[in-house]
Amino acid sequence: MGRHWKPASSPRGFEFYIQRGALLLFTAFAIGFFVLALSTNMLSPLLVAVAAAATVVPLAAVWILSCSRKPVRRAVGSVLSVVFFLLFAVGLRYVQIGLDTLDQITIPGVQTVSMTLYVREDDHRQLSQLLAQPVGTLSTDAANTKEAVQQLEQTNGTSLSTQAYPGAIELVDALRQGQVGAILADKSLISALEDIEGYQGILAKLRSVQEIPVILQTNQSPQQTSKPVSTADRVFTVYISGSDTRSNDISSTGNSDVNIIATINPKTHQILLVSTPRDYFVPLSYSGGVKDKLTHAGGKGIEASMETLEMLYGISLDYYFKVNFSGFEQIIDALGGIDVDSQYAFSSYISNYTYQKGLNHMDGEKALYYVRERYNFPNGDFQRGIHQMQVIEAVTDKVLSPSILTGYVPMMNAVSDCFRTSIPSQLIADLVRTQLSSGESWEFHSYYVSGTGSNEYTYSAPNQKLSVIIPDESTVETAKDLMMRVRNGEIITTP
Repeated sequence: MGRHWKPASSPRGFEFYIQRGALLLFTAFAIGFFVLALSTNMLSPLLVAVAAAATVVPLAAVWILSCSRKPVRRAVGSVLSVVFFLLFAVGLRYVQIGLDTLDQITIPGVQTVSMTLYVREDDHRQLSQLLAQPVGTLSTDAANTKEAVQQLEQTNGTSLSTQAYPGAIELVDALRQGQVGAILADKSLISALEDIEGYQGILAKLRSVQEIPVILQTNQSPQQTSKPVSTADRVFTVYISGSDTRSNDISSTGNSDVNIIATINPKTHQILLVSTPRDYFVPLSYSGGVKDKLTHAGGKGIEASMETLEMLYGISLDYYFKVNFSGFEQIIDALGGIDVDSQYAFSSYISNYTYQKGLNHMDGEKALYYVRERYNFPNGDFQRGIHQMQVIEAVTDKVLSPSILTGYVPMMNAVSDCFRTSIPSQLIADLVRTQLSSGESWEFHSYYVSGTGSNEYTYSAPNQKLSVIIPDESTVETAKDLMMRVRNGEIITTP
């Protein structure tokens, strides 16, 4: 009589349930990882197959070992089920963090104005005492001021008396001369005074008592993003706007010290970065043809800056990418620093850092002071634009390298705080999928438009001459030509 095979009997004790529990958890997490990775739309057919194999093969192997008649194999299967469970759990967490960050930076949010109540630096009175006296305001910013006053009144249960002044200079002078005990104004308008002779370092002479964020009051409609486009269909342009101030509120409007247009051609893998100086003397989108510093457009929202640059270059900008360079520190630190090739050896005018000519390894803070420096260079603010583009390129290179995995979580946390973009998440997914499939490197080109320094009356300060840069139209035309050539798919070399 033949022998009949009998399945291995396993003890039904605590060990058995631990093994089966680990196996079931591993199975659930493996399936969950594959489904979530597939839902991102960032995987090409080849990567989908690789992900499926990476899920199915260990899953099948662990189940076979765990159901073996031999105790040693069952033990190995149990150990592997725990190991793979942990691996897939970490993978699930990484994918979910990435998706959450993507949602956060691509969901349009309201823009706010940081209305700030200031007193002289030696004035230590409490808020209740300050609100009992007239507060100076700007007549040119009535809508935002009204909202801030209402918030102060509701919060403090008082009725506020205000005295309006025609400009930021008159407002600050009224405070310094004792005509009012406090002033309430957009923080960016007060900080802009530091560019004016006699008002350098003005913020150090004032004490911020309270910041009141109010929704930006503007007649402009929010920037509408076009429908998602395939990376294989066309080139797109992105306005990169940023401030080198220490504000951590990415939603707050303000003067834009970084004004870079990125023209991106996914077919040729070329990215052209064109930097425009913050002090460029151009008509703003809302100034009726009156010229002003480009940086002042940001006070009316990022749409105003985009429309102003569209007027300057005769182009259409598809999306914006708003950067908080203070938050950028955290990203660079999470990446383990970046390497930047400096054209000059110099000591920072505004910090204790020194930089050598050639390659410099920088942590976040050192990189921030690198992009803020302008006084030590013969071309001043133009060199600052070059440094900003260098740091953007260096961070991009690091993000596309395997080293991103070591600082993935802290980098994602930093990104969510210092970036906002109108680039559709589907387009970002297309770019990621294409990059993962091809693995091709991107070729960066940088160019900055230049001009000559001057002192002129501006739209925002009609009674006071400000330091501006009169555009060199030949460089503007060169920038237009470079952007057009990249859009047309030509392989370029920048001047």
